[in-house]
Amino acid sequence: MSSETVNSLHSALLRGLEDYSVDERGDVGSWIRVVCIQGLTRFSELLMSNAASIPDFSVYFPPLKYHQTVAGILKQGVERLDNVRQEAGDCFMQLLSLPVPDVYNGQDWHMPGLPLLKELFRRCVDFLVSS
Repeated sequence: MSSETVNSLHSALLRGLEDYSVDERGDVGSWIRVVCIQGLTRFSELLMSNAASIPDFSVYFPPLKYHQTVAGILKQGVERLDNVRQEAGDCFMQLLSLPVPDVYNGQDWHMPGLPLLKELFRRCVDFLVSS
């Protein structure tokens, strides 16, 4: 796949996070948002774990795209629907465990405040498990 195709697919998944369509069945956009959260997470996992074998990795998955992914998933974590928040939280936890890609300037993909985020999310999980 070309880098243009990969970036186009990623952009489509990001746009899906903005779908708030409603019809007689209710918030059908939430179905799309949940699938896009899952897709963006899997997309990030696949690309980051194979970064060393992807020539011009930063063209295929620029750091900005990764940070937009993280921000978009975090935004879904404060939405009103429980199932959307749950999926966003689960997927964000997966993103927290991803190592930076094994490429030149791999730290550009590093989430700011990562140690604090890991600690806060671990505390939340511990609290929920003990409740």
